[in-house]
Amino acid sequence: MNHNMSTILKNFGLNATQISRPPDAMLAQVYLVEDRYILRSRNYESTTLERFIAECKLCENVAELTGFHFPKYRRALSGERYVVEGGNFWTLHKRIPGRPLGSWFNLHKIEPSITYKVVKALHRLHAMTINRFKEKAINRTHVIASVKPAFSEASNFLSSSASDRLQKAYHRVKNYCHSYSPEDSCFVHGDFHHGNILAHNGQIIGFIDLDWCRVSSPYEDIAFTLMMLLRDYQNWSHDFKWPMYQKMLDVYGFEGETSILNDYIILYALFDCAVFKSSNFENSNAFFEYQKDFLESTCNAMTAEGL
Repeated sequence: MNHNMSTILKNFGLNATQISRPPDAMLAQVYLVEDRYILRSRNYESTTLERFIAECKLCENVAELTGFHFPKYRRALSGERYVVEGGNFWTLHKRIPGRPLGSWFNLHKIEPSITYKVVKALHRLHAMTINRFKEKAINRTHVIASVKPAFSEASNFLSSSASDRLQKAYHRVKNYCHSYSPEDSCFVHGDFHHGNILAHNGQIIGFIDLDWCRVSSPYEDIAFTLMMLLRDYQNWSHDFKWPMYQKMLDVYGFEGETSILNDYIILYALFDCAVFKSSNFENSNAFFEYQKDFLESTCNAMTAEGL
């Protein structure tokens, strides 16, 4: 354990001798401490503290509404539920019983029955929180703000037809974000996939990695999860998998507008282009190149179907 890590833990009132990286933690800075705590960092930006405070309050409310477990952050010696060290924002919470159901890069290895359980859990999470928050709590700008930098660069690597479809998706989602009814908003995890879902004795009991959680349209969660599931890291195929797409919508029980959902899928495919481009994990460039081709294929598949 390096000196910096020791200092961070002492600020939380811990003297740990065992600290390790979970095997499925590729992107986030996350550590398992004494097999009892999860130490995690996020970039410390001007809005980090404000977003963290909102995250804590929201997750406490959702835990009460749903019975699911969420991280409960330990207070540091300063009295705050975080430590700022080395330009990073660190949090510590007790390990929630159970284990993640997989990871974003090995979804192709997971039994379909497990994936169906994940998608059904997403539906339950939305159904139990729909129309349970005040209108002022709704975050209508997250998706557009997140993809805007990548959107301005996408024409550099997309074909003209795919770029046109991306333009349509961007503007339709932007309009939709400011027009949907507050009654249609719910808790949105923001990064909902097997790696952030904890199961115990075969049952999904809780969720982790809530950096992007918010109150918004359920389309945002559904589209993000679908985008993750539609990627093919086994064969590295870019073909859009329509049968899987329809199966996941059936499992979720989707009754909304597929047109706007498809637009969200396209934007999330774009979003992960930016994520992989800025990452430095092993083979991150290969994931970035795949994601660009996946975005191209997704745009063209939607266009070919008249969607």
